[in-house]
Amino acid sequence: MVSYPLLSEQQQKLLPALIAPAISIPALFEDSTHQLWYCETELGAMVLKVCNHQSVNKSTFWLGMNTLFDMDFPRSLGAIQTTHQLLADHGTFKVPPYIASQQSSYVLSQYLIGEDVTENNVTDELISELARHLASLHQQSFTKWGGLHQPNLTSEQWPVRLQQTLLALLETHPTNIPTDLVDKVIKQMANIQLDSWTVIMPDLRWDQLRTLENGDIAVVDLDAFVIGPRELELVLLEYLLTPQQAEVFLNVYQSYLPWPDLSNQRLSYRLLLFLMNVLGETDIDKWLHHRVIV
Repeated sequence: MVSYPLLSEQQQKLLPALIAPAISIPALFEDSTHQLWYCETELGAMVLKVCNHQSVNKSTFWLGMNTLFDMDFPRSLGAIQTTHQLLADHGTFKVPPYIASQQSSYVLSQYLIGEDVTENNVTDELISELARHLASLHQQSFTKWGGLHQPNLTSEQWPVRLQQTLLALLETHPTNIPTDLVDKVIKQMANIQLDSWTVIMPDLRWDQLRTLENGDIAVVDLDAFVIGPRELELVLLEYLLTPQQAEVFLNVYQSYLPWPDLSNQRLSYRLLLFLMNVLGETDIDKWLHHRVIV
């Protein structure tokens, strides 16, 4: 009998039977959150993601996410079906059909045949689709923020938790961040007042997306979706888009929603994302002086 790797007999009882040995999918990064396997099953091709607790415990990204959004990853994997459903209902990108999951352990979903998006194969059409997808999600409004499955934090808590998260990340960061920069950011964070919360992906990167055989775009990594301010995701987006792509994105996005003023929040979110190592940049000056969209 063929077994799913790293799962107990008890866990495998409710999963579709494998018809061939699982094939390991190489991790994109040394500190990847999951170990991945391609699985041929009686119900078709699947992807098994098994949580690597050692990587999670060392991850500044997950330290930031859990401290700021109170999302309790990786226990939150047990409720990830909610994420699949919400994105299928309100986003415009496809999501892998959900099969099964268990908190702090694994996620099994259907395999979507296609080509991973990279910086080199991004087209203007993909940028337009991304703008439509994000605008569609950003039109969803919540009165509280936090983990996607049970957002229970209030507007008053945003600046407080931002500052707490920044200080927690600074304690673990190997590079000395200038004190005057930290003071400036702490002051800016204290003055951020928001009352609008929506669905965001604080680890948005090209490699989280896949172009499917029929031309559709899919988002394949759903772990880090939370309820938060769209401004945080839009600040991250500034690092992904070239000036030409930003123009395409803006034209489409603004046909759905007005563009927010990021000037009184950008520095705070840029330092936060740098400390969370979202895109792997290590040069703080280069990161902070990156071009802006508007």
